[in-house]
Amino acid sequence: MRLIGLISAPVRLVLFVLYVLLGLFLTMVLFRFFSWATRQHLIRTWSRCLLVILGVRLSVDNPPARLPMRGMLVGNHSSWIDIFVANAVQPVRFIAKSEVRDWPVIGILVSSVGTLYVERGNRHAITSTNREISAAAKNGDLVGLYPEGTTTNGTYILPFKSNLFQPAIDNEMHLYPLGVTYTQNGLYTPHAAYEGDTSLMSSLWQIASSGGVTAHARYGAVIPAAQFSARHELAKAAQNAVARLIGQEVMPDDVYAQVQTGV
Repeated sequence: MRLIGLISAPVRLVLFVLYVLLGLFLTMVLFRFFSWATRQHLIRTWSRCLLVILGVRLSVDNPPARLPMRGMLVGNHSSWIDIFVANAVQPVRFIAKSEVRDWPVIGILVSSVGTLYVERGNRHAITSTNREISAAAKNGDLVGLYPEGTTTNGTYILPFKSNLFQPAIDNEMHLYPLGVTYTQNGLYTPHAAYEGDTSLMSSLWQIASSGGVTAHARYGAVIPAAQFSARHELAKAAQNAVARLIGQEVMPDDVYAQVQTGV
């Protein structure tokens, strides 16, 4: 399987580049002529095809009870393709770190489909992002949030940061927990992980040459944000729901820091 992956990887990467360029053309030139519903359909279809090109099989093991979802989608984060896994089920306006905006090609693409950005460590920027989240919710969009604040290797979950949960309470939004894991031959695989110093190009090669990865998407029961008076409580409830969906433990911040430093 791995040999086949190595042989097919160059072809997959060429197709990926061409397909991303097609996506740029659609979003930057043609989207203005399409209705909101047509755009949503195109993003969903485009995302599904992107996964196929990379050799990633999508398995929605526990689909959402009802579509379309309205409110906030909250999930774990181990790979940059998490975004396309979610969009393949229903298009989402994700909140991403501001660095993503500067990624070659991909940054332009995700920006053109309505991605919201936040500058980590900047309180004033978080306030501005919260206002954008509220506006998107009032527009009926599904806003996507990865509250861990970074990517993991997919074997654990980090504590959810609560800064961006306040708009969910203020607007009485529904929260939809989503757990995404990646397997190969039925077992966990690190090929999709985008952790640490991994570059986008090396991650692309890792996925394309893997010989086939399955992305498992599991949706949990809706969490009504109106039931919570504090964002910390809501973040904890969402964190526990996602952890249960994928059967993983939450790694405390101090333990994670030790792992990262090798102490």
